[in-house]
Amino acid sequence: MRDLSSIARERRALGLSQRELARMAGVSQSLISKVERGQIVPSYEVAVRIFEALEVARRRRGCTKAAEVMSSPVVRISPADTVGRAIEIMEERGISQLPVMVGERVLGSVTEDGLIRRLSSISPGSRVEEVMDEAFPILPSDASLSLLREMLLLYPAILVQERGRIAGIVTKSDLLKGLGREC
Repeated sequence: MRDLSSIARERRALGLSQRELARMAGVSQSLISKVERGQIVPSYEVAVRIFEALEVARRRRGCTKAAEVMSSPVVRISPADTVGRAIEIMEERGISQLPVMVGERVLGSVTEDGLIRRLSSISPGSRVEEVMDEAFPILPSDASLSLLREMLLLYPAILVQERGRIAGIVTKSDLLKGLGREC
């Protein structure tokens, strides 16, 4: 979940009034006002509706989207591959993380940080499935840079989905491609 304290800033950046955001989210203007002032914490469902309304407003405004900054095709690894192979791919490609996938199914991730944390208990022959971390989040290709930025503060990468398939990946360095074009 994104930070509630960002709602007022994002709303103003999009040129929306509290009343407009409330209408789009299906809540009252007074609720938006109280959330922005930190007087109440909305339910998870209401917070999701508010953030979704902000995303809709970004799309309408024509803000830069995930599809415009993602790297594609996605370099991936199989759970049956070895840690040595994962390290080799990361070195060859100059990347620090890989999604673990079988076909289009995302099972987990391998990151340099995760491997370093396990350094004393793994070998190059260890299987990826034994050392993989949780899967990277998946967002639609029209997700805004603002949402990507918020997510990349929590995760090392975001997978981008288009028409039910993983179409790309966004990392912090990819996000910098959109610098100055964010809404």
